[in-house]
Amino acid sequence: MHRILSDEALDILFRTARSPEAWLDRPVGETLLRAVWELARLGPVSHKALPVRILFLRSPEAKERLASAFPPQEAAALNAPVTAILAADPTGLAERAPIGAEARAQAAADGALRGACLILAARALGLDCCPIWDFDAGALERAFFPEGGGIPIFLCALGYGDKAHLDDPPRPVVEVCRFL
Repeated sequence: MHRILSDEALDILFRTARSPEAWLDRPVGETLLRAVWELARLGPVSHKALPVRILFLRSPEAKERLASAFPPQEAAALNAPVTAILAADPTGLAERAPIGAEARAQAAADGALRGACLILAARALGLDCCPIWDFDAGALERAFFPEGGGIPIFLCALGYGDKAHLDDPPRPVVEVCRFL
């Protein structure tokens, strides 16, 4: 498969996409969230990847539980219609090896891949996204996975962003890349 996407598709996924700093009060339905996962699950992961669990938080009660894991500078993300928690599912891992630093590091690496796929799938289906890496993983585990059923690895605010409040565009190639 050696096709290049259309300019419109590239604009949606990359060129004009930005992480919103404010959200419109517009709900995101379960059908759309299921469609996002149906696309995101097809993305690449390592051969050692743990299964993933995703919690799509929409209710005020769930958002209240989430707030304890956020530093003050990330609080605006709580206003998004949905916050997704991607967690590695350690079920069965304890039988193979203890859940230590190496397993958590592998989960974090896989979470980065899955998070990228989730963002691209959400953008392809018309949603705006704001990835969140600054959170208290221990607080999330206590609030949403108290029995050890998930290792939080990535958060993503999803919804319809307020176009008047977007992050800055990325730096151009000449400022970032070197070719050796």
